[in-house]
Amino acid sequence: MKKDGTVWVIETKGGETKGKDKNIDIQIENKFNAFKNYAAEHSLHWGFVRDKDNQLYINNTEFAHDMSDDHWVPLSQEF
Repeated sequence: MKKDGTVWVIETKGGETKGKDKNIDIQIENKFNAFKNYAAEHSLHWGFVRDKDNQLYINNTEFAHDMSDDHWVPLSQEF
């Protein structure tokens, strides 16, 4: 829950370290899209959170495997 009372549902996945993918979930993109659709149907705030070189990033727009993609934004921007 954010300070303003907004409740978020977060899914965490493995990220990247020095460009090496740490995610072991081969269904990550399918889960992202299912979560996105579910959140839209139920008016939920949501996001996938992954780490990149010890920094947390969130994405709730369009899935991208590559964490340097602009859809992955620092968690601190949202929270």
